[in-house]
Amino acid sequence: MRVNEIGNRILFDAVTGEILHQTGEMVGDVSNRLPIQNLSYMDLPFGFTDYTKNIIKSIDVESGIPVLESLPETGEQRRIRELEDALLLQVDNESGGVL
Repeated sequence: MRVNEIGNRILFDAVTGEILHQTGEMVGDVSNRLPIQNLSYMDLPFGFTDYTKNIIKSIDVESGIPVLESLPETGEQRRIRELEDALLLQVDNESGGVL
């Protein structure tokens, strides 16, 4: 079995940059994609963004760059971050101020 990593393909309105469809990323025994005729699209490299932290909101039609938006932090994620920060400060205080 061959393993390919195929990035997200985004179909978008060439005037507004509004995203019409996304295929998502694929890993495994998948074929490379064929070009699309008469539609605006872009193929992003595999791993372009962390979809657990960001969404692709639109495409900047002038620059051709995807516009990312951060996903809101959940209560659990915020609590984990606060605990990690507290632990880092404690270690910093105990070690004499490395941070």
